[in-house]
Amino acid sequence: MGQKIRLAERVVAASKAARVAKASRFGIMISAVLTFMIFAVSYYGEVVGNFTFTVDRMAQNAGITMYESLQEKDYTARLISDKVDNADGMTIYCGTEFTNFDIGDEVCIPSDHHVSSVDGNNNGESYIVYTFYVENAGDVMVDLTTTMNIISTAKNAEEALRVRIIIDGVATTYAKRQSINGTAPGELEPLTESFYSLEAVMLEEITEFDVGNIMKVSVVIWYEGEDADHTINLVGGGVKLDMQFTVSFVYSEGNF
Repeated sequence: MGQKIRLAERVVAASKAARVAKASRFGIMISAVLTFMIFAVSYYGEVVGNFTFTVDRMAQNAGITMYESLQEKDYTARLISDKVDNADGMTIYCGTEFTNFDIGDEVCIPSDHHVSSVDGNNNGESYIVYTFYVENAGDVMVDLTTTMNIISTAKNAEEALRVRIIIDGVATTYAKRQSINGTAPGELEPLTESFYSLEAVMLEEITEFDVGNIMKVSVVIWYEGEDADHTINLVGGGVKLDMQFTVSFVYSEGNF
């Protein structure tokens, strides 16, 4: 009789262990999903509003201008992208060792070809994409400096931010270096370049931008769901950014 009781106890214990293991696996799955769903109102909504691109007065005086479409060159010194209302986490790591998501999953940032295939706004549900053109419509060659500036930030949301900039087909993804929450604090996030400074995402020099030259620029902005800092602590946070173009050097006939 004692043997039967002990056997029954073992069966019950095994059953409980199985249920606990199943619940644990389910909890891990739910947790992984939730990390991509914590920014219901954040960067793209009330905190930031629309994203702006500007040519400063010096660049305007040199003939640098922007427009949204090659077919309709509506010259301007300021462009504004549409915002998105849902800012859940996305990831650029699909199909790599840095995530379990396969290419084509709904949380994956689309390919460079896809995001830059539409002039102007090409937003997804949880990421901003904006493509525009910068032209030297003046009468002298110049060197341009382009910067993306961090205007403000709340709840350290910039820690999980990603900005991918594609200039004439050459793409770079920018991110803050890993925080103490990362696997290698102080090191680069995988497949990224570091933010230029505490106040700027990037700074790039475009040299010898000649008269009539046209540069295609696509900007993709999202919160990286696989970032160690993409946690519930950032709910309600946000980052405000803008991108500016200025002239750093004006060539004369003697400079050529």
